[in-house]
Formats: sequence, structure tokens, C-alpha cells
Amino acid sequence: MKIVGVNIKRLREEKGITLRTLAKKLDVSASFLSQVETGKASPSLVSLKNIADALQTTVGSLIGEGQQITDNPVVTEKDRKYMEETSKGMHIYLLTNPDANKQMEPLLFRLDEHAHSGESLYKHFGQEFVLVLKGAIEISLNETVYVLRKGDSIYFNSSVPHAFKNIGREKAEAVWVVTPPTF
Repeated sequence: MKIVGVNIKRLREEKGITLRTLAKKLDVSASFLSQVETGKASPSLVSLKNIADALQTTVGSLIGEGQQITDNPVVTEKDRKYMEETSKGMHIYLLTNPDANKQMEPLLFRLDEHAHSGESLYKHFGQEFVLVLKGAIEISLNETVYVLRKGDSIYFNSSVPHAFKNIGREKAEAVWVVTPPTF
């Protein structure tokens, strides 16, 4: 996650935001944020999304997605950009090339057994669509819990507090589409 930390620090400094100011805005310790910036700690998916929002950018730009722009609309499996493990057991791949005019962000989520988005529900602007390709994923929207298995899908407003986890005994895999593109 070293590139993520480098990009966070670069963008924070370009915007003239101190480490302590950003940490306070994110409700995390300055020590944790410093460790993220130096590559000594990996932020959860929720933390990474919150950092991107606070810096008025996308998770994709923090992981270096925009550093190789191409006109080719095809992304082969071997060329997928891997976001690294955003939290223990959660692997996210970008399914499209960078595009400044993108209106949605299709992602491939691979969740190891017991992997989850975090201990608490989170929300943000936008909408999401999920199609489970393998395994079983539990998605909580407010206090309602939905269990999705291979072939099942869900569409919801991201402003609804939500969280998700792999509830199966095998790896789970899902196509996750987020709009607007915040990854």
C-alpha cells in the first residue's frame, strides 16, 4: 500500500492540509494517518474511501489508477489493476481503464472467508449494484440484512448506511458497480 500512502501525502500537501487537520476530519489519529502515508499501515476500505472524499478525489486516483491513461476500452484479466488488500481478506480489482468522463466504477471484489467491509455501517453519496458470482455475501442496509448467493443481485442507494461480509465457507466473488465513480 506504499503508493497509496505516497499519493495521500502528496495530495494532502498540495492542498495545504496538515496531517492533524486531515486526521481530525476523518476522526482517526494523526499517528494512524502518518502510518498510512508511510506505508506502515493499510487503511480499511471505509477509511480509504473517507480519505479520498476528504481530499476530494477518488480511491482510484489514490491507488495510482489515473497514472496510466489509455484509449483502449478493453481491460484483460491479466491487466486488471489490483487495489491491494484494503482490509484483511478483501481484494478489489478495477474492471475499467481510467477515464475522466466515467459515470460509474465497475469493480471485482474477492472476499476470503470471514472478510468484511468493517465493523460499522457506512454511507456515502451515490448508488451501488452488486452481482454475486461465487459464494455468499451478506449485505446490511440499515437494520435489514440481505443474503445474496451466486447469481443474486442487489441495487441500493449508497446514502443508506451499509456494510457487507462473506458469510460462506469459501471465497466469495462479486461484480460491484458504484456510481458516481469514487474508486
